[in-house]
Amino acid sequence: MILHVRPPVRCTSILLFLLAAAASVALAQTDPLRARLPAAVTVKQGMLNVPALSPLWLLPEYAAKYNIQIEIVMFQRFADARTALASGDIQLTAFGPQDISLALGQGARSLVGIAGVGSGNDCLIVRKGEDMKDWKALADKRIGVGAGSISWLKFAASVQENGLEYGKLKIVNIVGGGGNYLKALQGKEIDMAAVWHPFCAQAIVDGYGAYPTIDHNRSKTVGGLISVLAVNRGFMEKNRDAVQRLVVAYVDVLETARKDPKRWAGIYAEKAGLPEAVAAESIRTTQLDATLPLESIKRISKFLSDNGVITRDVSGEVAQSYTYDFLSKATGKTPAQLGLNQ
Repeated sequence: MILHVRPPVRCTSILLFLLAAAASVALAQTDPLRARLPAAVTVKQGMLNVPALSPLWLLPEYAAKYNIQIEIVMFQRFADARTALASGDIQLTAFGPQDISLALGQGARSLVGIAGVGSGNDCLIVRKGEDMKDWKALADKRIGVGAGSISWLKFAASVQENGLEYGKLKIVNIVGGGGNYLKALQGKEIDMAAVWHPFCAQAIVDGYGAYPTIDHNRSKTVGGLISVLAVNRGFMEKNRDAVQRLVVAYVDVLETARKDPKRWAGIYAEKAGLPEAVAAESIRTTQLDATLPLESIKRISKFLSDNGVITRDVSGEVAQSYTYDFLSKATGKTPAQLGLNQ
């Protein structure tokens, strides 16, 4: 009989691997931030079919691990989601980085920003074969905008930063959804639109649109920030443990989408009812990031009041409507690393 003896080095390696795996499982089970809540918590999450927000369709699945049951409530506009969050009709939503400032200007203090979403998503679009190589080229062009949108904020701030007077431009206010911008562009009622994806992507894929050389996502005043994740203050104060787990789940959701953009595009295509090519183009230049640049948000607030969008300057009080507590614990980073001074 031949006795086979397993090499001791191999045995040791297997043992170390098993010990490491067991330790990882034990850590996951004992991490208080990822511990399942003892009692179920129900959350109404406001949702819009926006490319950058489409990873949030995964949030109910990720939050369920922590005994949080999420009900999705659909909205057509950020303004409607803001109103619902302020009133407590929903407890969680993502909306524009200007929305909390707008709410403060109206006296509403029940919204609290807890994380960023990323940068990009907003876009400028011209007819194919045309271009705007520098900001001075806008002087005699007709520009379609939606006043108050984050894309408009980026555009208006960029205009001022590049030495132009916004009031002297040929501004055409577009009412309604992004499709109206494209109709105006195709009908030659405007020469450029300051809009957002998927509408720029639709024009690109359909072959009649092009991105100009200028880019309003580079504004020093506003920056490229897309959106802010926010909660209702009353809900937060009563359910801090649940909010903490929501932020942990949210950070995981963003990481999943970053690592698998094909899945991200697929989710957006399915939920928005769009061709996959349009969905893929819609997210191509979007960078997901939970960083919350507070100084940029303060500058947005100041810009809104300086330009008469809100009746008073709330830039000095807006910091009271944001917290880094949950995001800092979820990521292990300091508020400074997460955008406190950016």
